[in-house]
Amino acid sequence: MKKLIVHVAQLEVSESSGMGRVMWHWKNEFEKRGYEFIHIGKNEVGKLPHKALFPYRAHQLYKRLGRPADVLLIHEPVPGPFLNSKTPVVVYSQGSERRAWDLALKQNDGTIHEINWKRKILFPLWSLRHCDLGFRKAALVLLCNQQDADFAEQYYRQGRERYFVFRNGVNPFKIDETVQPQEPCTILFLGSWIKRKGIQTLVEAARLLYQSSVSVKWLLVGTCVERDKLIEDWPKELWSSVEVVPFYPPKTEEDFFARSNIFILPSIFEGQSLALLQAMEAGRCCITTSCCGQLDLIQHGQNGLLHEPGNAQQLASLIEECTKNEELRLRLGINVKASVQDRSWENVSAEIVDRIEKVLL
Repeated sequence: MKKLIVHVAQLEVSESSGMGRVMWHWKNEFEKRGYEFIHIGKNEVGKLPHKALFPYRAHQLYKRLGRPADVLLIHEPVPGPFLNSKTPVVVYSQGSERRAWDLALKQNDGTIHEINWKRKILFPLWSLRHCDLGFRKAALVLLCNQQDADFAEQYYRQGRERYFVFRNGVNPFKIDETVQPQEPCTILFLGSWIKRKGIQTLVEAARLLYQSSVSVKWLLVGTCVERDKLIEDWPKELWSSVEVVPFYPPKTEEDFFARSNIFILPSIFEGQSLALLQAMEAGRCCITTSCCGQLDLIQHGQNGLLHEPGNAQQLASLIEECTKNEELRLRLGINVKASVQDRSWENVSAEIVDRIEKVLL
């Protein structure tokens, strides 16, 4: 009988979503090596009165399989009910929930409002408790950036050998990084239009550029917010320079990078951004924040540019410098593309499965 990997997470294993895409490639690598891979997710569990119940309903479904897994691969907010079995548990994170919560409590996560008292009481009980248990008891913890690994080692006070920082991959593009799109300079933001992504910093930087008479076009893609609503966040004088694509088929993603000169990711908190990685693969000049997975990917002045999270003036200055210096954009684009050439999904998925297989030994 094939060895069994049971994966548990409130997501769909699919190329069409962020962590879903990562898991889709991990699943393929496991199956290529002869494992059976069973996913227990939100579709399998069905509708719940509250998402806090997901770990327990998922555990019930696992028990109904009638056979123990050889490894339980479980998303960070879920592992609690699975940790008492003899089966090795591997927990993975797409951005440390505990670290994000600590930042939010300090109002350092890009939000303006304080966390209300109800959430302060309940969220640690129904979510963070599972995260903490998983980090402390799992046989292996997979983290998506070095800042999370450093935080986990300090917060949980356990050996670094239990933590493995994994790499995400890239889908190949046919874009020529030495060819710059025509003026005006187009700046691409690809991600959900939420505060954590630094959208307030982005809009303020756009306003500062306008005041400095720097002419650019803003291409906002995958926002999940329609233009009529999103444009309310922008000064009216900039509306004509903003193009919004709330949703798009994955096969059209390459077109947006081909149309852009500069990619920006002003996030306050991230795991390991697939959008940034694809911008790197496209050979586009990348400007992002000096935190989280961005620090693992971008070396300031070598293959991209970094600014302090929340610093709109700094972001605006970097954008202005790049809009006026095509040679700089080209050099950074060539260097950043070269830095992801070993990040095929086959390579990075093999690294993950190699590490998880050590748990089976």
